[in-house]
Amino acid sequence: MEGVADDDEGRGSRGTSLRAKVYDMVDGEMDSIVEYFIMLLILANVVSFLIGTLVYSGPGDSEVPCPSSKHCLLLVDAKSSFFEAFELFSIVVFTIEYLLRVWCCLENPDYGQYGPILGRLSYMTSFFALIDFFAISPYYLAQFGLVREINYTTALRLFRLIRLLKAEKYLKAFGLLDDVLAENGPLLTACLYYACMIWLFTSTAMYFTERYNPEVAVYFQSIPDSMFPVALFLTGEFPLVDFTPLGKFIAGSMAVVAVA
Repeated sequence: MEGVADDDEGRGSRGTSLRAKVYDMVDGEMDSIVEYFIMLLILANVVSFLIGTLVYSGPGDSEVPCPSSKHCLLLVDAKSSFFEAFELFSIVVFTIEYLLRVWCCLENPDYGQYGPILGRLSYMTSFFALIDFFAISPYYLAQFGLVREINYTTALRLFRLIRLLKAEKYLKAFGLLDDVLAENGPLLTACLYYACMIWLFTSTAMYFTERYNPEVAVYFQSIPDSMFPVALFLTGEFPLVDFTPLGKFIAGSMAVVAVA
């Protein structure tokens, strides 16, 4: 009860100014329609990014996979007007949200104690503020010609997935993960050590048994070369099966370990 009272007192100390109301609206828990709307818009952006990579039409009977063909038309290009309009709408909303957060961040004592300039600069370099910034910056970089359009439509589009991290301020996923890592650090370290040890030993074993096997030798030219297929084996996937008898025994043992 005392903690609740302190929280209520802290909220009340901000008063009823416009800045305080905006702070409670955009920087609280999931308790306002604005925050629900932002959350839904984040998820809609991720879905838009994913479905935009779907093939709208391909090169017909060509044996070349469509994503590798210049004649391939993706949904994001075929319906560019819709995707561009949705992108512009999202950018406007996220930009307004970012500016409002920067403006009202002084309501948080952690930033307000430094004054209007240093306080806002401190907020702008915080984790979530940087996520908000990088979620919108690629669009403005392209609009002002600071990056070429071809780069924007390929690599920089990956930055749209950063918007998914914006949802963490509501889901608190990183906070929970941090607690798990802190409480189970020694156990996770031991698991990582033994996993790497098994990976190294099995890679070495497969190297010595399969390096002269003409069917799969190309994948086991060295121990580092062996580590990639062995990593797949340890997940239960076996893209290669033409092993020597001893190699089959080792691979079978890895399959048992992977299932266990």
